[in-house]
Amino acid sequence: MKTRTGWAARAVAGTGVAALVAAVALTAAAPATAADGREVTASSGDLHWGFRSSFRNYVGQQIAALPPVGAVAVGQRITVGAPATFDTSGTPAWAASTSTPNETLPYLFPASGGSVESADDLRIQTAGSVVYAFPSHAFTVTVKDVAVVVADGVASLEGDLSVVIPENGAALGYTPGTYGGDDVKIGTVTTADVDVDGDSVTVSGTGVKLSAAGSAALQGFLNAGDALDDFSVSADLDAAPVAWDPKITVSKVSGFDPAGTESVTVTGTGFDPQANLATGRPPVANGKPTGVYVTFGRFADVWRPSAGAASGARAVTSQKWALPEPSFTQVGTDYPSQAPALVTMSDDGSFTATLDVKASTATSGRYGIYVYAAGGAAANAGQEIFVPISFAGDISVGVDVPEGSTDPEPEPGVFSWTISGSGAVSLGTAAATTNGFTATGALPTIQVKDTRENAPAFSIAGQIGNFTTADGSHSFGGQALGWTPKLTANTVGAVAGTVVAPGTSATAGLRTTSTLVSGATGHALGDVTVGADLNLVAPADAAPGSYTATLTLTALS
Repeated sequence: MKTRTGWAARAVAGTGVAALVAAVALTAAAPATAADGREVTASSGDLHWGFRSSFRNYVGQQIAALPPVGAVAVGQRITVGAPATFDTSGTPAWAASTSTPNETLPYLFPASGGSVESADDLRIQTAGSVVYAFPSHAFTVTVKDVAVVVADGVASLEGDLSVVIPENGAALGYTPGTYGGDDVKIGTVTTADVDVDGDSVTVSGTGVKLSAAGSAALQGFLNAGDALDDFSVSADLDAAPVAWDPKITVSKVSGFDPAGTESVTVTGTGFDPQANLATGRPPVANGKPTGVYVTFGRFADVWRPSAGAASGARAVTSQKWALPEPSFTQVGTDYPSQAPALVTMSDDGSFTATLDVKASTATSGRYGIYVYAAGGAAANAGQEIFVPISFAGDISVGVDVPEGSTDPEPEPGVFSWTISGSGAVSLGTAAATTNGFTATGALPTIQVKDTRENAPAFSIAGQIGNFTTADGSHSFGGQALGWTPKLTANTVGAVAGTVVAPGTSATAGLRTTSTLVSGATGHALGDVTVGADLNLVAPADAAPGSYTATLTLTALS
């Protein structure tokens, strides 16, 4: 296994993100195809299952019905509850019922939801019920809302399973009452064939047996290990969630004439159109998306709405408003004076805006292109972006204040972090072990500097996605990667994050956001060098190929 990691980093004030891309080469059998948490589309498929064919025959024909109760009328022995139906695609050779449809048929349980993380981790929930009534043998059994579950590659059937024993059951040696419950593990599955192709999922199970919990729920009317029917289920998957990553590019950022006016083009991508919603303030209708303001101006150093900066900190010279539908049409229609300033934000979160760059009447602050949540929506730090703009001939003027004079306002200081190196890290070639493929390496060192007044708390945390091949045909979970944070040259009293070991569950390893380094409020001012040893344990059944994953580092302060 070879892992190559490429880094992109930037200094931040408040929040920031850097991404690590890792490439991995493996030699082993093919793993399950990942679906990355896709949801199962309701009513898009069915579970074909008959519980237990001999039980259907026994109840459906009321075999050896006992007097004085006798057999229940045809059509009332086995009934299904909507949306489940009898599977009329075939009739058992032994079926003797005259009901229409034949009540000894197996069933179709429509898919009602669930999620698919991978072929080794999924749940397909179905809806509907089937009731077996055999009063002369002192039971009524109900099977309801069955789910096909695969956890760590092991399949099972779960659902609501209960039995009602009437008073006449006492004469047969049973204790009258209602037994069983919800979400019972009904059956174990010897062999499961799972296919996840990205848009749909299919599971076929053979060698299905009644579990101990299922037998207990039925009060021993069936025994643990009794054969249940094989099953198959298929369903569609909802569209994969969009990974919104807001960014802007500006056609020109320096060399502007301080005495003139020049237009620039701002292109935005990756903005979630539904991230900012109106809270009742015009002009956007309440609850509708408000988009973002795209502005040029001279803003104060602390300008972000999410940091509590008042509107007075944002001296806007030129502004456009990127609005998704239906708000774009609504605002332009209801407030025609606003229309010239509106630009469309597409469903994919992209927009293009033209701004005029010219010197501001504001006497302080930083010139730049600023983007932030619009229309009175709640502040959204994830969509607050700043790109600096400079004019030709800008001159820096400084002055020294001698001792004995009045102390000036303290400098606000800075919080910054930069990642060293060429932007590539290799975990080398993995070794095959009984636990899987293992490899080690190290993050590039990260230099953190904090000289801010009052030293507010800060932290840097990381989270990784799935490792996948370039063509998307194979993958394994990011939980396979762990780290051991370490600090050097620590003059700020920072604390290293805890060791994160690689694991196999969906919440193990760096699949869950994990702290790399943190500093408490009031820490000393200075610097700290941050690193981490990386430890990868890829699954033993991972397929041959080169894999990539993205490790996202986020700084909060």
